[in-house]
Amino acid sequence: MDEDILGIIMIIIIVIGTCVVLPVLIVWITNRRKAHEMDKKSEILKTLLEKNPNMDPAEVMQKLNMSSKPNKTIKQKLLDNVFTGGLMTLMGLAILIPHLCGLTIFGNKENGLYAGGMMLAMGVAFFIYYFVSKKQLSTEIEAEEKRLKEQQ
Repeated sequence: MDEDILGIIMIIIIVIGTCVVLPVLIVWITNRRKAHEMDKKSEILKTLLEKNPNMDPAEVMQKLNMSSKPNKTIKQKLLDNVFTGGLMTLMGLAILIPHLCGLTIFGNKENGLYAGGMMLAMGVAFFIYYFVSKKQLSTEIEAEEKRLKEQQ
């Protein structure tokens, strides 16, 4: 009886840690990194303006923003979704196929079928998102490609 209660408590702790604490921690770390980058840029801008008061702050900020990593285009973001979809689909199939053949990886057959089915479904969802977004954002993608060609 005590082992059952301890097992249930352990599962609850793992679920809460994975579903609540981990996302909050990821968001906090991301925001902290962005704030640190902004502090560094403002410190650099402040020292540059103290040394050269006749500099244009907008021009300096533009140069500071260019030195950071470039933003991804819409097409690159969509291709990232294709990669994620392919990866999730392959992982789902890698879990499903052995379970359908009678091998058990996750203790019993149902757990493997659920895990593999969820991964396969998420992979297919990423592919559907890619194709729908590509169709709906085709004009924006073309405009962005033209703008990038003009800049070069």
